[in-house]
Amino acid sequence: MRVQRRLTIILVIVFFLPITSISAGDSATQTGDLILRNGPWHVGDEIEFSILVHNGGSDTISSFLEIEIQGDYSNGSSIQIEPGNSVELKSIYVGLESGIFAVNWTVNEVSENITETFSGITEVMISEQQLLFAEVYSVDYDYENGYSINWGANLSNGKSRLINAGIYFVTNEDYVLASQMDLILEPGLRTSNTMLGIAPDSTYKIEVILTPIDWTTSTIPSSSQDIESEISDLTIGIASGPTPESPTIGDVVKMTVNIGNNGDVDVGSGIIVVADGQKRMLGEFNVPSVKSGASQTIELTLNEWMSTSTTTLELIWIMDDYITKTNIEIVSSNTDEIVEGSTISVNWMSVIIGIGLALSVVFGVRIISVKNQTEHKETKTYSTRTQKVDEKEETEKRSINCPSCSKLLQVPENYSGQVKCPSCLTQFSAKADTKNEEDLTEELTASSEDDVIGCPKCDQVLRVPYDKRPAKARCPACKCIFNALAI
Repeated sequence: MRVQRRLTIILVIVFFLPITSISAGDSATQTGDLILRNGPWHVGDEIEFSILVHNGGSDTISSFLEIEIQGDYSNGSSIQIEPGNSVELKSIYVGLESGIFAVNWTVNEVSENITETFSGITEVMISEQQLLFAEVYSVDYDYENGYSINWGANLSNGKSRLINAGIYFVTNEDYVLASQMDLILEPGLRTSNTMLGIAPDSTYKIEVILTPIDWTTSTIPSSSQDIESEISDLTIGIASGPTPESPTIGDVVKMTVNIGNNGDVDVGSGIIVVADGQKRMLGEFNVPSVKSGASQTIELTLNEWMSTSTTTLELIWIMDDYITKTNIEIVSSNTDEIVEGSTISVNWMSVIIGIGLALSVVFGVRIISVKNQTEHKETKTYSTRTQKVDEKEETEKRSINCPSCSKLLQVPENYSGQVKCPSCLTQFSAKADTKNEEDLTEELTASSEDDVIGCPKCDQVLRVPYDKRPAKARCPACKCIFNALAI
């Protein structure tokens, strides 16, 4: 009887042994399936893996989610799970190739050693990298409002994407930002018409640059259009006039201009715009086409003169995509200032006394004004300095050299991507200053004699199977990627 009872106890122990929790690690249980977020995915996208884990034991445990795809490992952050609680574990993987891949996932527990709690296999499909294109369709010029541009952004099939569109005036020395906006693009073509304003001096083209935000594409797309004449021998000059020589407000002013084309290319019809020194348009006149080696004489009639003093008259010849201009300085006359001679006598003593009283009043007002300016000087100075700092931060750039012609180019400080040299049209890659740090991180290595390995950059401990090394691993704490080697 005693032998039978002992045998029964042994059988019960053997039967229940495989399902009995023997450590705190065995208390972590899977409460849901592995979830893949942010899909569909293309090359360069971050794939977020997530799983819900429950702690059914009596002790606090620490667990993390490990992802392995084609020998590349990505470990999520280690998270503490209180007894009776459930926690979502996450791991991020960046897809670098297109195709359908097997995903080996494991939930590990961190104690004195890293132990596997439970695991599984799933699949992920990564599509080809999405492509982005920029296109400038037309550039229009209006003397009062400046330039406007009609342009488009084309996104290949896939998911909607966020981009930054920067439109620049390109001068002989720099890229000047004219307009900037963030756009959400759906797959397909999206067109826009953007007002840019007056171009800086020496601007010779307008360029659109599209930059992906939180995703990648093979190149940074750009498109441009010339806005200044490539013909160096277009001329405009004053042949005669103005008449009258010193006009008065309201006068009708006439003048004759000579336009010439000494280049090898014919230019089409256009207009001549006349404006005064305050940018007020005085007239707009149609101009016929001018063939190579030919010239034209055009008579201009300004119906209403607007200046009362010396002004710089600007004549701008606009034809097709070409612009050339000239200036003439004109001294206006003011009939109100013309005084005829008279026999009226002047009491000079009264004039002197009046001047003295006026100076006293001016002196008193000046004292009050200086006092007010002193009280507000500090606030105004601080406001001005703040504005200058803000403007400097908005336009902060760095210099790079073209590898073909060594021309010095200006690009935004944190810009990383393709750049096209405006002189030799060479397109090359420019990367931000963080590249050296990233390259250094990629070259880090670590090794161990078992599955447990330490991050070479911080004190984090993670698990990389010994029999699958060498392999790439990602630290869940500092996010650095290193090569895990076997000893």
